[in-house]
Amino acid sequence: MALTPYITTDRAPSYLKDAADKLLQLDAALSENVPESLRAPMIHLQRQVSAYYSNRIEGNLATPGDVLRAQDDPAGDTRALDLLEIRSHIEAQISLSIDPIEAAKISNRESIARMHRELYRGVPEKHLRINVEAGGQPIPLVPGEIRALEVRVGHHIPPFAEKIRSYLTWFEAAYRLDRLHGLAPLLAAAGAHHRFLWLHPFVDGNGRTGRLFTDVYLKAGGLKGYGLWSMSRGFGRHVDKYYGALKSADHVRKGDLDGRGELSDSGLIRFTEYFITTALEQARFVSTLLEPRTLNRRIDHYFHMRQQSAFSKASGEALAILRTEALQLYRTLLERGPMQCSEIQARLGLGEFTARKLFGQMASEGLIATDEDGQVSIRLPGHLIMTLFPNLFDSSHVPGGE
Repeated sequence: MALTPYITTDRAPSYLKDAADKLLQLDAALSENVPESLRAPMIHLQRQVSAYYSNRIEGNLATPGDVLRAQDDPAGDTRALDLLEIRSHIEAQISLSIDPIEAAKISNRESIARMHRELYRGVPEKHLRINVEAGGQPIPLVPGEIRALEVRVGHHIPPFAEKIRSYLTWFEAAYRLDRLHGLAPLLAAAGAHHRFLWLHPFVDGNGRTGRLFTDVYLKAGGLKGYGLWSMSRGFGRHVDKYYGALKSADHVRKGDLDGRGELSDSGLIRFTEYFITTALEQARFVSTLLEPRTLNRRIDHYFHMRQQSAFSKASGEALAILRTEALQLYRTLLERGPMQCSEIQARLGLGEFTARKLFGQMASEGLIATDEDGQVSIRLPGHLIMTLFPNLFDSSHVPGGE
């Protein structure tokens, strides 16, 4: 196929290579320095963040409050399509983590189809009917099925349906991670993100599938800290910039000095710069959030406010006041990781009855959890997140946001 797959290291401007190097270093430092007790809770939280922003880009109206209430009340109402889409997106990420795709196969047709299917798992059939043309009859969407009809996306007209399978064969070979090393996986991730959306291989759901693909690709491509930060947050906070960067890479080639493929290489460079800059911003943002001194200050503030009954459950009912020892318990688990109840009780100097009551309250509120071996670890419930990680969600969509 006459497409430049990505800007190779030898052709990338020096500033682009420097930015990619900085990202690799920052991501590695984040992965190394995150408290081990926070790693799994943060990854789960970022799945929610990714799902929220990726769906918001597509016009989903669920608010951060909706998303966090759904976490605190998983048995709540799932009938609203907006919230159902976000829950399905979170479940898709979990499924791809539990049963990961081999790095060499991430870019193949079967893997891409699986990602599309995962996003629609659990969505009722009545929501799988879409309008391809304005005023036309709704048609059924079959999750994972490559499109067999022509579509238009705004001003962009993707390749003819009859060519999609050939393009996907090209896509698989161009972005095979087992053949890429050094900075190449990161540069290829940017190219693959644009080329996937340009191809528009499915009738619907391409944006969310493309961003899910990018999540999987970056993680498998060597960014060990990916999952602690989210590309979709960067895309979704400034949607106009995101679409503008994609559009710049849609441009056709402008003469012999603009590459040899159908599309502009200079446009692809601009998109790659946008992609890596966005990644740097997100990795820096989370690194700042997890800076120990300020993180501990926010934890202290939360538990101080709990003495004033300042937080509510998803139902709106005020959370009960917590004992002062709750702060020490949470800080201890943050610093030391999972511990046995008896060990925590001894460290805090609590009687058995008092300890059981405190453990029970904190567990019921989602602040801690106990595994099958009796190990207690910290969690990040919705009522804690907005205090602990300010601006993680767009404040204009957060109840009480600044």
